[in-house]
Amino acid sequence: MKRGTLWLSIIAAVAVFLVILVLRLPASWFASMLPAQVQCRELGGSIWQGECLGLQYQRAPLGDLIWNVAPLSAVRGRLAGDVDLRGSAVNLRADVDTDFSGVGELRNVIASLVLDPSILPQLPRDQRGRVAAELSRLVLASGLSPRLIQGFVELRDFRQVGAQPMELGSYRVDFDGMPASDGGVNGKVRDLGGPFALDGTLRLTPPKGYFVQGKIGGRTVAAERVVREITLGAMPDPSGRSDFSFEGSW
Repeated sequence: MKRGTLWLSIIAAVAVFLVILVLRLPASWFASMLPAQVQCRELGGSIWQGECLGLQYQRAPLGDLIWNVAPLSAVRGRLAGDVDLRGSAVNLRADVDTDFSGVGELRNVIASLVLDPSILPQLPRDQRGRVAAELSRLVLASGLSPRLIQGFVELRDFRQVGAQPMELGSYRVDFDGMPASDGGVNGKVRDLGGPFALDGTLRLTPPKGYFVQGKIGGRTVAAERVVREITLGAMPDPSGRSDFSFEGSW
């Protein structure tokens, strides 16, 4: 074999070896690179197709996370693939196409969250319920601020517990996937039954603000008392509902 051919063969063999090494890099090699608030009981597979068993965020147990990422997309500075998180309180499945900071798009998102501080200590102590979401598109900007949402989010069996327990009802927000000119996101809010009759709008404003307004009425004496408090005694319209609004950040 000629010397030039030999060197080409060696270079090709080294290149193949490096490609195989990159494709099969064990996920456990990168455990020390995880953010301080994220822990995995066990990391398996590769950084492209792997699993994090016993995922915790800020010491809250989330479940088992499985991911598949296309290696060539990572070379281009993007994460393209899918993730699947399964736990007792949190479940999430989504197709991902973002950069390494999270800016980009999630598609075919199916998620659920149990509002229970005994499972997720970061949640309010006196509230219970279930959140479910089905989003065909979720476009995220810098800081993971939503720029476009298409699909719906539901809050089911929402209630207050503790010294003053009260059923608070179920609600749904529908997003039409139409981008706003100022970068905000608009959704329509309605009740799905319960003590409060509600119809309104939700506006998400960058970076992480929200504004809700609409009409609300009580279907029970206790609920009507709450309505009078949050609407500052505003007179109801002929349908028995009063205007309300509130805003904040998340």
